[in-house]
Amino acid sequence: MGRRLLVVGLALTLALAPRAAWAHAVLFGSDPSPDAVLGAAPTSVSLTFSEAVTPAGKGINVYSPTGHQVAGIVRGVGHALTAPINSTETGTYVVTWQALAADTHPSRGAFSFVVGQPSANPYLAALSGGEIGTATPLGFALQALARWIHFLGVALAFGTIAYQVVTRREPRLRRLVVAGVVLLIVAEPVALIAQLASLSFDGDTAIAVLASGFGRLLGLRLAIALSVWALLALESPWPILALGAGMALVDGASAHAIPGLPGAGLALDAIHIAAMGIWVGGLVAFVFAPDRRFRPYAIGGLAVVIGSGLLLALAHLGSPAALISTAYGWVLLVKIAIVALLLSLPRLRGRVRVGASVPLPRLRGRVGVGGTTLILVMAAVLISLPPPR
Repeated sequence: MGRRLLVVGLALTLALAPRAAWAHAVLFGSDPSPDAVLGAAPTSVSLTFSEAVTPAGKGINVYSPTGHQVAGIVRGVGHALTAPINSTETGTYVVTWQALAADTHPSRGAFSFVVGQPSANPYLAALSGGEIGTATPLGFALQALARWIHFLGVALAFGTIAYQVVTRREPRLRRLVVAGVVLLIVAEPVALIAQLASLSFDGDTAIAVLASGFGRLLGLRLAIALSVWALLALESPWPILALGAGMALVDGASAHAIPGLPGAGLALDAIHIAAMGIWVGGLVAFVFAPDRRFRPYAIGGLAVVIGSGLLLALAHLGSPAALISTAYGWVLLVKIAIVALLLSLPRLRGRVRVGASVPLPRLRGRVGVGGTTLILVMAAVLISLPPPR
């Protein structure tokens, strides 16, 4: 019965996960275009994006020179959003828009156009709002925080269980698993607040976000975390590890996909996240309960993390120049540097004294945990930024 439930759960995960596309929906063009000067007020505003989108909340707001919202109900077809306009005013109009990409990443922006002569507009401040990638600075920071909490939860919950399968069952490690489940649960409301901060805090937007692919994935992640909590009462670790595989697939559906190869991107992201969880969780568990059998386990996990990470980097960068010409590239360089530093740590022999005598394996484990924590931070920032291609 338990196995059937797991199979059904994984099937639902694949069925409900939205189709992966690019990483963020980028505005390719609009009609009227930004800063256009028109002789008469247009009858509609149309936006064209780099990928299929759905409106978040009202989707498009158009503010007339007197500050009235003159846009009607937004219609979305494929890569385009269109809203009718009912206004005859002359002066400066401000357009604000917000949308959700197929892979759940939020996008927003604003521009203006003029009918007749430029004028004042109460909403001109919307044009100078700072953005990072395609989100507000607050939204970006909260997105990265939510992903970091989630990644750490994945590592502690599933990586610790995997460590015990490879080494031995250790009662002390149960606290790590419980902490991981708590982090998985906490990450979801933070992610929801981050999504709204990246768009806008209003009822229409909240309903649209929860009804979108992002909301479905949020529900799936919460369901998996609560299922793990329930399954901790079982003796067998395999149902929990199966749920871990499902969690990796859900995370892959909301990660940066590979242009032209959405299925391959989802699979590669899922493998990378699963290997990361196993490696980082194993390092943390090793600090609390060292075991010599950990060495080949750690080497194998790290090899998969590096290999899948390099493939993802090559797919997303497009060209070597993007490493130094984009924020995504610079964060990737920092992440690579931290990994290289961990791999190049000098081999220590014997026992090293740090306040008290600390066995070498445990010392290495502590250094590894610190380094991998920084790697998780960089990974959370990286997935919150739009890649160059």
